[in-house]
Amino acid sequence: MFEPNLTVLEQAGSTQDIARRMAADGAPSGTAVMALSQVHGRGRSGAAWYSPPGKNIALSVIIRLSLEIRRAPLIGLLASISVATLIESLCDPVKAFLKWPNDVLVQDKKISGILSEARIVDTNLEFIVLGIGININSGVNDFPEQLKDSLTSSFILTGRTFDIRAVGNNLLKILGDSILKVEKEGLDFVPLAWENRWLHKGCKLMRDNVRGTAAGIDLDGSLLLKLDDGTIAKISSGPLFSA
Repeated sequence: MFEPNLTVLEQAGSTQDIARRMAADGAPSGTAVMALSQVHGRGRSGAAWYSPPGKNIALSVIIRLSLEIRRAPLIGLLASISVATLIESLCDPVKAFLKWPNDVLVQDKKISGILSEARIVDTNLEFIVLGIGININSGVNDFPEQLKDSLTSSFILTGRTFDIRAVGNNLLKILGDSILKVEKEGLDFVPLAWENRWLHKGCKLMRDNVRGTAAGIDLDGSLLLKLDDGTIAKISSGPLFSA
């Protein structure tokens, strides 16, 4: 059962590393650690996650669920839906959209990214650690020059500042409600719920030499591309680009 329990640190190297150690030591589902200043934050594929101290969400949370290993990526998609719900509650009437696999966009600019890491022992999914970064109180000048045109924050969208600790706890509440739904109903609702916020559905996308139309999300979280000849290609990892 997911029981939110948030620890807030003034500074950490990587909340993801801390949460993975806590999970390996038996910490229950819902255990989360958030750092007001993160020195070695990372995103997908080892990319650095930049965040000025004290202004944004840098949080990692442990998820323990009984599910097939092949469907574990759906938990990352579920988390991105939860973050989009959070952003809309903070920035109403702004609408948040999703970019596959786990980015949250507002007005075509990235406001959040999610890193999903699983530990598999033998053939069992032991736990998932979700690393969630959300731009909350950053201003335009807090972003690196080369990223100013591609990033946004709740502050930029509303002109208001937010209590980071309260936002972190609110995020865990929303995520916890989603996890509870999974525990009751399973994961089949996730692909359609994610597609309803998908910014690029129906768009032409490309991965390496594979080009097609973004057609849907499979039951294992893969992206489905409809190729020109009508066949469907499954893409299980990013990045994808506009074709």
